[in-house]
Amino acid sequence: MSVDLSQVLTQIVGFILLLWLMRKFAWGPMLGALDGRRKQIADEWADIARGKEEAERARSEYQAKIAEIGNQAKARVQEGVAEGERQAKAILDTTRVEAQAILEKAKRDIQREADQARVMLRDEVAHLAVACASKILRQEIDPERHATLIAQAIEQDGSGR
Repeated sequence: MSVDLSQVLTQIVGFILLLWLMRKFAWGPMLGALDGRRKQIADEWADIARGKEEAERARSEYQAKIAEIGNQAKARVQEGVAEGERQAKAILDTTRVEAQAILEKAKRDIQREADQARVMLRDEVAHLAVACASKILRQEIDPERHATLIAQAIEQDGSGR
């Protein structure tokens, strides 16, 4: 077996040429594609991490806003209750004042009517006294006759009205 030197040299030159072509046209673009893919994956992971952080921040903001809205709602409910209590107190106070005014007016009316009844009673008694006196003066009477005349005058005045 003999080794043909020209054939070996041709194979070495072909192999070196193949390596150079592979490096220039295959490995370079393959390594570039792999580096590009590695960079793309790294960028996507970074985007995912940023998105996760943004989502967490947004969730925190939404929870804070929900808590704030809840606090505002509680405050408004408390304000509404306080306003309702103030209005109820104002209504009660107004009602008490009006009831007191009605009571005072009723007392004045009762007093006025009692005073009028007293005046009427006094006039009635005076009228009876004058009627009795005029009858007494017209005739001379003893105590028995006097009592009878008073009773008759009262009966006449009571039945005449």
